[in-house]
Amino acid sequence: MKIGILTFHHVNNYGATLQACALWSFLNSQGYDVEIIDYRPIKIVWTYFRPLIPLKNIKKVFVNIPRAWKMRQFLLSHVKLSPKKFYNPKGLQYYHDKYDVVICGSDQVWCIDSIRSFDSTFFLDFVSNQTTRRISYAASFGNTVTLRSYQKQISELINQFQTILVRDSNSLKIIEKECDREARKVLDPTFLINYDAIKITPKFQDKYLLLYMHGEIKPEEEDFIKLLAKSENLTIVSVDQPNRLAQINLESANPGEWVGLYSQANYIITNTFHGTIFSIIFNKPFSVFVRSDKNNKVTDLLIDLELEKRIFSAEQKNKLLNKEIFDIDYKSVSKILQTKTNESKKYLLEAISQEKLNIKSNA
Repeated sequence: MKIGILTFHHVNNYGATLQACALWSFLNSQGYDVEIIDYRPIKIVWTYFRPLIPLKNIKKVFVNIPRAWKMRQFLLSHVKLSPKKFYNPKGLQYYHDKYDVVICGSDQVWCIDSIRSFDSTFFLDFVSNQTTRRISYAASFGNTVTLRSYQKQISELINQFQTILVRDSNSLKIIEKECDREARKVLDPTFLINYDAIKITPKFQDKYLLLYMHGEIKPEEEDFIKLLAKSENLTIVSVDQPNRLAQINLESANPGEWVGLYSQANYIITNTFHGTIFSIIFNKPFSVFVRSDKNNKVTDLLIDLELEKRIFSAEQKNKLLNKEIFDIDYKSVSKILQTKTNESKKYLLEAISQEKLNIKSNA
């Protein structure tokens, strides 16, 4: 059986790169002939390429380009891409009957309120109904809460899917309420694989607090970071974006190094979805600064795993003083996560094979 995956794989982003790698790796481990369809919308290529050469700070070129190159090399060494690549939707007609199954997702492939806006390609409009089954896995509408003028078109496309698996409750609600279809919520694909073969252990030996932040840090958040680092004698390490609070800034880590930083951290602070996921994967004490554009997916995940107390608040700052902030019952979390992981694998493999399966626990 030949499977194509349509997702965000060509961007300079750790979460997007690792989710694409994880879904491909899991399906490959199940014996399927699977490849990522190399579709790179020219608008998005330009959006990500342009910041690589910042004219106002030309020195950043020597950071941005090496990181983008490392990201690309990591992807090429860990997944199989389709032999043809396309920069516009018309080219994808070549693949209308080349696969037995096409899967869209994971990531915010259905978000219509982002720089990508509405792209019917990610609803698999190029796929033949006669030869190919359409499936979504952990697809998300992101911060889109209503389909508005796209409701009819998206609903028609969604109703051509054989199985719909989404990543969050907001996406589930949109599918059920606006598209009148049944869907199931599953885990992000980064939960489906093991990272021992991918992670690269950091070379420094200091105990450290890992920062993985997008955007600005609020004053009360900055105070919390400094207090935590000082109270536990932790070196502050920032990965991706440089941070003035950090003693070590790693701007051009490759995804294997990024994963390795999570595996060895003594505490993690992030405001991202995948930063939260990898904190949980490696059973680390962590805090999340929730942003409005990520509230749906981050909060949804934490509630599902009974970890909503990891969202930063004044209460967390008080708990730091008596060390309660380090107390996470990962034994309980692991039980919930194992059940959800098994369910997610089961739903995905059933959608592909069209057979009822009994997925045994990996615990």
